[in-house]
Amino acid sequence: MRGLGLRLLVGMVVAGLCAAPLAAGADAEAGRWQVSLKCGAFFPGHGAMRDEAGHEWWYVGVDLDPGFQYKPGNGTVRLGADFDFRDAQGRGVFTIPVTAKVTWPISPKTEALRMYGGLGPGVYFINSRHSGAVVKPGLQFVAGMDLGDRAFVEVAYDWVSAFYDSNGTPLRADGVKAAFGIRF
Repeated sequence: MRGLGLRLLVGMVVAGLCAAPLAAGADAEAGRWQVSLKCGAFFPGHGAMRDEAGHEWWYVGVDLDPGFQYKPGNGTVRLGADFDFRDAQGRGVFTIPVTAKVTWPISPKTEALRMYGGLGPGVYFINSRHSGAVVKPGLQFVAGMDLGDRAFVEVAYDWVSAFYDSNGTPLRADGVKAAFGIRF
């Protein structure tokens, strides 16, 4: 399973880099695609997950704004895939949320530092130290701040359904992630 996680990480990065030239200079509001790459840290919220793999994990992600004309509540629909991972005693522990979220502007577009917030459902692929692959539904809450036209900082909270590992330990893959990102 460890090789699968690495392949998924490489695949997300390659997909983001391949799509970047298509989105370079694109205006998402004009119906064009925009790709965002993020890198940061994930902090598990559940004690059992922290005990199994540690307090801080690596986090990388890619979001795609396909430029939908439909703007629910004046929000922007984004499709995303993240990869939260940590090596725990030679075993790769990770979560891969695949989400569809809507973000809404909190501050006006005329502000230099624009804030936004949002949420969206997703499917979470989870691998703990004592379980194989587990798939659970979840929800991601997002808050962020644009640092100009391309750079941004973002904080997210993942709420994920509970599951039991092969040792009978109840686990949750909930947690907070903080990231720096670039939009192309």
